[in-house]
Amino acid sequence: MTTSGAVTSNEISVTLQAQGIFNEKVTELTTVGSLVNEWGGVQLSQNAMATTAGTIFAQAVGLWTEDLNDIKNTLNWMAQQLGDTAAQLQAGNQQNEEMAAALPTFGDSGSLTAGASTTAGSGPTWGTDWSP
Repeated sequence: MTTSGAVTSNEISVTLQAQGIFNEKVTELTTVGSLVNEWGGVQLSQNAMATTAGTIFAQAVGLWTEDLNDIKNTLNWMAQQLGDTAAQLQAGNQQNEEMAAALPTFGDSGSLTAGASTTAGSGPTWGTDWSP
């Protein structure tokens, strides 16, 4: 599938926006995990619930925190993949521009100029039928 530079630029922009959102959520989850671990795993279990129930509650908070960290790590990985995708799109777009710049131009409209030979078996001749 070929795309124009404008389409590719839009894809890059949207991909980078998505990466930014994923990174924001990773940061937010880090804060939530820290607060839950501090207040749920430490403060409540040691101060307010200094019993067997507090110990069990602290273990549950620890498991919840591990699950949250797994989610956070997955979102972080996805953000990295989005960044890599944007970089690949940018590199591909740059390569396309470089290849296009190296191509010869054929008049203002990019087609055969008036008077060019188009009869079957005798294609245009460079320098005589094409305008540089």
